[in-house]
Amino acid sequence: MLTSMTGFGRAEANFEKGTFTVEIRSVNHRYADFSIRVPRVLSGLQDRIKELIKTRISRGYITYQLSWEQTGEGVETLSVNAEIIKRYQELFSRMKSDFGIQGEPTVDTFSRLSDIFTRESPDEDEDRLWSVAEQATNEALDRLLAMRRREGQALAVDIVERLDSMADHMKQAGLHEPDRLQKLESRLREKVIAAMGEDAVDENRLLAEITIYADKWDFSEEEVRFRSHLGAFRAGLEKGGAIGRKLHFLLQELNREVNTVASKANDAEIAQHMVACKEEIEKIREQVENIE
Repeated sequence: MLTSMTGFGRAEANFEKGTFTVEIRSVNHRYADFSIRVPRVLSGLQDRIKELIKTRISRGYITYQLSWEQTGEGVETLSVNAEIIKRYQELFSRMKSDFGIQGEPTVDTFSRLSDIFTRESPDEDEDRLWSVAEQATNEALDRLLAMRRREGQALAVDIVERLDSMADHMKQAGLHEPDRLQKLESRLREKVIAAMGEDAVDENRLLAEITIYADKWDFSEEEVRFRSHLGAFRAGLEKGGAIGRKLHFLLQELNREVNTVASKANDAEIAQHMVACKEEIEKIREQVENIE
């Protein structure tokens, strides 16, 4: 199944110390890249989170956020460091006596001194926290991947329609091939006769030269390779998985064959068909940018 690189998933997991909420977003990216944000107290889980995501997503820029709504004994507490306050009081008193500074320190004065406050977190069992975070992360990943698959299927439908259009344009170009070669051969014969005179033309030599030019004008090999690349592209869409890079390569090959046919054609109608093929290739290229 084809998978897009764009998606979103959200999940919650409740336990005795509150609720973990996980939100995961992904967008297209050449490789796998991560932005993981978790509360400070859960920073030890970041490597585990990253490894879990990597087991399920191979490409994309992943933004992960874990929040913790704490309850009961799990809530982080803030306390005042009495010893630090006493030390500041002594310093303020000495400043008054030594430098003649007037006034008294107030609550507002002390509230501006960040080191008088101490954050205290209850001891946490990291493995227990990980089991809850893992549950929420997996559920969020399930939803994100489901969205990526839905978008991938929509991309596949659009791409298949464009592949069909390209196949039809190349078929129409091929139908013009015999008449085109015959016209080119006739045009070449007329130019040679006009330049040398009919009596001076060596028919065998002329046929040999026409054959050489006809081989240069012929694009049947390019047409065969084009259809082969289309078949490989369709097979990749059906197989799915992390196929984006291969599809990029096949688009390059399809574009190469179209350019060669256009350069060999020397025919306005065939050239129009090749221009239509190139337009479809560019539209598909935009779609493939978002395929995993």
